[in-house]
Amino acid sequence: MANKTFTQLKTNIGVEVHDASTAFATIVGRFINRRYFQILRSTNWENICPDATLTTVSGTQNYVLPDDFYKPIDVYDTTNSLPVSVLTLGDMYRSYGSTIATSGSIDSCAIYEDAVQAQPTTASKLAITGVAADTSQTIQIRGIASNVEVYETQTLTGTTPVESTYTYTRITGISFDAVRTGIVTVTSNSAAVTIATIPLGMLDTRFKLMKFHYVPVTVSTINIPYIIKPSPLSQDYDYPLLDIGDLIELGAISDCYKYKGQFQKSQTFELMFTQGLAEFIFDQENKEKPTQFTPTTFSAQDLY
Repeated sequence: MANKTFTQLKTNIGVEVHDASTAFATIVGRFINRRYFQILRSTNWENICPDATLTTVSGTQNYVLPDDFYKPIDVYDTTNSLPVSVLTLGDMYRSYGSTIATSGSIDSCAIYEDAVQAQPTTASKLAITGVAADTSQTIQIRGIASNVEVYETQTLTGTTPVESTYTYTRITGISFDAVRTGIVTVTSNSAAVTIATIPLGMLDTRFKLMKFHYVPVTVSTINIPYIIKPSPLSQDYDYPLLDIGDLIELGAISDCYKYKGQFQKSQTFELMFTQGLAEFIFDQENKEKPTQFTPTTFSAQDLY
C-alpha cells in the first residue's frame, strides 16, 4: 500500500475511469474525502494533542478552541490544581441556569459548536474583510434580524470591508462559494466583536467553543489535552494521515463508476475496497506481540 498526494489520487482515479476533466476532478475530490474518513472511522483512528492549554481572562466566559479540536481527553485547572467537570451545554443550563452568568471559581465547562466564534452583543450589521487578492468570492450569511431568519449574499472586495444588508442579533451560518487566498474576518458592533476569523480553505463555518461555569474571576491556565480532528484533503500536496492511498483509490473508483451508471464495475471495486479495508484493519490491530507471563507453582493444598 502506498500513500499519495491529493492531486495524485485525483489523477490516478481520473485515468482509471477515463475522465480526466477538471470538472470531474472536483467530484472525484469529494469521493476521495468520503472514503478517507470512512477508513479513519473504521480504524478508530485518533491522534492526541497532549499539551494544549487555555488561559482564562477575568470576566470572559466563552473561549474558542483550536480548529483541529475534536473532543477532550481531560480538562484540568493547573493554576488551582483542580479538575474541571465536562458537561453538555444543555446540562449546564439545566443545572446552573439561574447562575450561568455568575462569577466565581471554575468548577465545570461545556464544549459546544456554533456557526461563529462569538455572537453580536447587540443588534448590529456585519463587516466582512478579506485580503487584496480575494475580490470575487461570494459569502452567504444567515441569521436572525428583527426576530426573523434572513439570509443574504455579498461579494468580497479585498481589504475593503463589505457591510451586511441586515442588522443581526444572531448568526446561524456563514458559507462561501469558493476557497480564498487568505483569511476572512467578520466583525460586528463597529468592529468591537470578532464574529469569525475564517481560514482560507473553509467553505462553511463551524467552530468549537468552551463555556465555563462560573465566569472566571482570575487568570487560570486550563490544561486540555484533546483528540485531533483530521482535516479533509483539499490542497494539491495534502497527504492522508495514514498510508492508505491505494485503498482510498479503490473506494473512490467504485464511487465514480456508480456515479457514471457503470454498476458492475462499481461493485467489483467496492469488493476490492472492502477486502482491502478488512486487511488494513487486521494489520493495524494485529501487532504480532507475544504475550509474556511468569509461571508459578500451584499448591495442592489450595485445592480445598
